[in-house]
Amino acid sequence: MSPLPSLLRRALPPAALAGTLLLTACGGPSGPSQSELEAMIAPDASAGSSAEPEPAELRFDPETVACAPLLYSDEPGAWETSAPRSKVSDAPAEVGLRDTEGSGEVPLTAEVLTPDEERFTAQATASGGDWARLDYPADFEGAPEKPAKGTYTVVWTTPDASGAFVSCDGFRVG
Repeated sequence: MSPLPSLLRRALPPAALAGTLLLTACGGPSGPSQSELEAMIAPDASAGSSAEPEPAELRFDPETVACAPLLYSDEPGAWETSAPRSKVSDAPAEVGLRDTEGSGEVPLTAEVLTPDEERFTAQATASGGDWARLDYPADFEGAPEKPAKGTYTVVWTTPDASGAFVSCDGFRVG
């Protein structure tokens, strides 16, 4: 026997299988178009939901040590927050914010949301890379001297007309 039929017998089954797979995979309908894919991914503006939550919607979750829903800062900088990570009892809760890349002064407003949904504000200034620090309740006008037990959310914004969101953190009293 010649080597050609033996070669054909070895090559023909894999070639036939590859051809069958190619025809069945390419013979069906094509996938979604680019615009269909974008419609699946992008939020629908007519649905009435905004792409970004408002700072007033943020709540601190002590289990994840983060605020939800997620909101990105509108203010340039590399912002870091500080707040007590263990429950505060009698001592005030010191909260802070700084821009690690800071080169100037940035006026800030800190708003504390209590477990009872009350809001108290205070003003501070981040200077360069130094911390802007505030004590809750002492630095927050109208805040009760003895804070109630529960989770508190601290939302930092700029005090100008835009009220640009800077960062969010929180602490627990208990």
